[in-house]
Amino acid sequence: MKRLLLVLTLAFAAPALAFAQQSPNPQFQQMMNLHKQYRAQVLGALTPAHKQLYASVVGNLAIAASPDPRAAAAKLDAALSTSEKTAIINADTQFRSAMKSQMQQWRAAHPRPSPSGSPWPKHNRGRRKARTPDAGRILLAMAGGHGGMMMGPRGWGRGPGGPMKP
Repeated sequence: MKRLLLVLTLAFAAPALAFAQQSPNPQFQQMMNLHKQYRAQVLGALTPAHKQLYASVVGNLAIAASPDPRAAAAKLDAALSTSEKTAIINADTQFRSAMKSQMQQWRAAHPRPSPSGSPWPKHNRGRRKARTPDAGRILLAMAGGHGGMMMGPRGWGRGPGGPMKP
């Protein structure tokens, strides 16, 4: 009986292990690589003292009874040098452009039927006007766990503290 149980376990575990070791979607892997490069560029732009400030601000925001992401972003932005801000904004612009290109390629490769004839729905529900990016908001978006990915134009702050107001 024990041998039968062992044989059955191995028979079901072997295909599961083989499936788990398959490489992920190459396009997804490219997106993850872009994200890693982006994160390295942004963190590389900070001085050691500003990395400590960043960690402190994010930590305080995480444990605050009433978090204020706008004030946290302003505090970070005020502390950064002009060269740090420029490097962070440039890295963010490059990352968003590269991700947009990747998503367009993915959508072209994976068309989806739609009743309106458009392969992808167009959403225009009360869009806010585009903000001028600031390094403090970019850093907080990165700390939000997404690194700016899939966060949309409104940025960080959709968690328990509620959305960040314009």
